[in-house]
Amino acid sequence: MSQRREISEDGKELLFDHGAPYFTVTNPDVLSVVTEWESRGLVAEWKSNFGSFDCLTNKIVNTEHQFSV
Repeated sequence: MSQRREISEDGKELLFDHGAPYFTVTNPDVLSVVTEWESRGLVAEWKSNFGSFDCLTNKIVNTEHQFSV
């Protein structure tokens, strides 16, 4: 997974994740691996908003909160 940081015109730091934006786990064997990653701080549940960056307006659009299932 990869991440890029940018500073917006108003000085806010923006983080862009380019790798796997999210994944789900249903297999118990994979879940144990992901649980280990979580304990090591390599992955975490996303608890913020998702949005899209509009290159024409240079603004973040279509932000909405996503809830875990």
